[in-house]
Amino acid sequence: MKVQVDDYVRLTEEYLFKLDVISSAIIEDKTKKELVEGGIDIMFANATHNLYEDGEITNEGLDDCLDLMPEFLADKVKSELDLDDK
Repeated sequence: MKVQVDDYVRLTEEYLFKLDVISSAIIEDKTKKELVEGGIDIMFANATHNLYEDGEITNEGLDDCLDLMPEFLADKVKSELDLDDK
């Protein structure tokens, strides 16, 4: 995996507060980086679901996207799309 080091995200105090609240609801310690990456995974899964449902990506595109997700999210997307045998 290639790590990009020249892109930064600036968060307001409100979003930092929200990350702290999210972190407090998780049993194990998570860094803000891990929380943001998890949020991106969730948004990516949602976008993949919507794009496939709207016919904007092919079965091959769906497979490529599913491969980029954590297994639990890929399983959730497949279940929601009724593709459990895929």
